[in-house]
Amino acid sequence: MRASGTHRTAVAALLLVAALLACAPAWAADTVLDGIMAVVNGKIITKYELDERMRPVYDQMRGRQLNTDEIMQIQALKKKVLDQMVEDQLLLTEAERYKLTIGDSEVEEQIKVFMAKRNLNDAEFKRQLELQRMTRAEFARNMQRDMIRHRLIGGVVANKIVVTDSEVEERYKERKAEFSKDSMVQLALILLPAGMSAKDLKADIEAGKASFAQAAQKYSQGPNASQGGDIGYIAWKDLAPEWNAALAGLKPGQISNPVRIQDFEGLLQVVSLKEGEELPLDAVRDQIYQSLHDAKFEKTFAEFMQKLREKAVIEYKAL
Repeated sequence: MRASGTHRTAVAALLLVAALLACAPAWAADTVLDGIMAVVNGKIITKYELDERMRPVYDQMRGRQLNTDEIMQIQALKKKVLDQMVEDQLLLTEAERYKLTIGDSEVEEQIKVFMAKRNLNDAEFKRQLELQRMTRAEFARNMQRDMIRHRLIGGVVANKIVVTDSEVEERYKERKAEFSKDSMVQLALILLPAGMSAKDLKADIEAGKASFAQAAQKYSQGPNASQGGDIGYIAWKDLAPEWNAALAGLKPGQISNPVRIQDFEGLLQVVSLKEGEELPLDAVRDQIYQSLHDAKFEKTFAEFMQKLREKAVIEYKAL
């Protein structure tokens, strides 16, 4: 990927927040230490639990005077994190219905794998837990819940995904340029502040009320906003699946449908394309298969979660 230092810094910051949120502990929902944020099929999610998930973000902001946009962004992120906690509880409830269990020995084996992948010995692992204010028992409990969720998703979602050879071949014919060696796309990016609609902004740009570059300069919270949001050339193979899907079939000058990047809603514009050496189907078959599988999985998982929500009793309290 070819992009400026500003771009790399901004993306690194977003990824850091995502990594911190991912490793934040999910404390037991049966201990009510203060206010209730949501009730899911009778199971409580407390303000304390939500604050613990948000703690990495709070730690980054500590001591700073936040402006209105930053406060709105944190509120939007809190809503997103609470929604994720609700989904986690829905999955755990569904796992109970299927009587899915993970034994202590399986959890311990997975913890060993976790440590080995990160080259952590017992002392270093203990230190990392202390930094996260977690005990080993709490980490094991969270690991067990994650394993149960993954097993449920694998059984009721992933097993339903089928990608045929004809689908792979059709995708290859439709998008040969994207599967060429060293083919690249130059992109511009707009990351909108909380409260702004990417769908409405796209409509305004396409109606000629402003150019993409002008909109980026005026509204974008992302990298290189003053340069129209241009983030340079990126190899198609290096794009995230969500970006790849959003950009599929677009020509230079065209704008994607809204995309989510961490807690931001945004738009992508194809600035230009660089074609590379055309690769035979067999050389990219696995890549195309995985791309199609991921897209089907996301759609099937979203439908599965929607069904769980529709039959659940969910009550949100004020953030």
